[in-house]
Parts: sequence; C-alpha cells; structure tokens
Amino acid sequence: MRAPEQEDTTVKAVVNGLKAALGKAGSITATGITEAVDVPVRALTRRAAESAVAAPRAVADEKSLARLLAERPGTPAIGSAAATALAAKVAQRFGRLKFFARRTPMWVIAAVGPALYASVTRGSDEIGLLASHLVHRARAGGMEPDPERVRRAAVQLATGVPVDTGADARHGPLVLAWVTRAFKAALPFGATVATRQPASLAAAAAAVPPAVVARSHEVG
Repeated sequence: MRAPEQEDTTVKAVVNGLKAALGKAGSITATGITEAVDVPVRALTRRAAESAVAAPRAVADEKSLARLLAERPGTPAIGSAAATALAAKVAQRFGRLKFFARRTPMWVIAAVGPALYASVTRGSDEIGLLASHLVHRARAGGMEPDPERVRRAAVQLATGVPVDTGADARHGPLVLAWVTRAFKAALPFGATVATRQPASLAAAAAAVPPAVVARSHEVG
C-alpha cells in the first residue's frame, strides 16, 4: 500500500486524540476512547471516501483489491529496552483490551506511538481501497457513487458488520481495531500492522450491490 510522503495531519489528529484518551487518569472505557476521536476519525474516513470518488485506486476487481489489502507494510520499530518493558507491562493484561480499564503510563504510550501512527495510516488506506472498489463497481453499473454512502459502506466493511448505508457507520469498532493492532505490533515479535483476513474482506466488498452506494436518484 502507498505510504504518505510526509506526515499526514488528518492521521496525526486521530493519533493525538487516542494518545490523550489513553493517558487520562482513572477509569477509561472503550466508549470514552472512541468518543475522544470521533470527529477526526469521521474526517479521516470522509477524506478517504471523497478521494476514492474523485480518483479511485486501481482495485476494480476482487483479486486486485485482495492483493493490495494483503500487502504487508513495515511497522516502525521501537528500541529494544522500551519493547521489553512494554511487553512486561502490557502482555499480562492485553486480553480483550483490559488495558483500557486503568491509566496507561505515558512511557507506554510514547513507545507504542510509531505503531499507532502506522496502524491508523494503514486503516485510512484500507478505507480508501474499499471505497475505491465500491466506486468502480457503481460506475461499472452505470451509477454515480454517493461519497457519504461510500464512506459508510467502507467503514462497515472494515468493521465486519452488515452493510447498511441508510444507517451511520459506527467508528468505535474501527478505532478499537486500530489501537489493538498497534499494541500488538509494538510488542517484541509482534505482528505487523497488516490487514486482517484481506481475502475475506475483499470478497465481502465484492458482494456489496453497486446500487447500495449510488446516489439515491440514480437507483431505479
């Protein structure tokens, strides 16, 4: 997947919001985390969808979409000392996002920062690829895509819920997936920020009826 040539301010806004929420004292819920970044995440997904409508990437078919989703970008490495300490602190309570239940030390947030930025960047790219595929399919069917419907469908696909562009997409599961991926990637011998089950995701996108993302007046 394409990496940004310079720091992406929209991605940075999401990452900064997540860092601030993770670093708050007291009890932090998953809902609190997602509420803290709802506005920048919405802006990020909207930008990805609008860019796809204006200039869709070359993922018109399921195979090409799966191939690009399967690319494995590198994860920014953290120092070995920080990684060891991070593992000792986080690995014990990683199950089911238990680290959200208490204060996350700032040094842990700093250590995971590069992976968090990479995960959000990857997430934005995933939304862009899914949106591009949906745009191609709508136009192949003789319909012009609606940017907001494309955005909703792409977010719903990325979070693994049924596509319903009549309902607003929930950003909470998307944000939690990005944060979880970042923490896992930051651990020693952890996974990269690669897309989970890219072939299945591509198949799900290819199964969305083109009319679902078309402008309402073009749907017969």
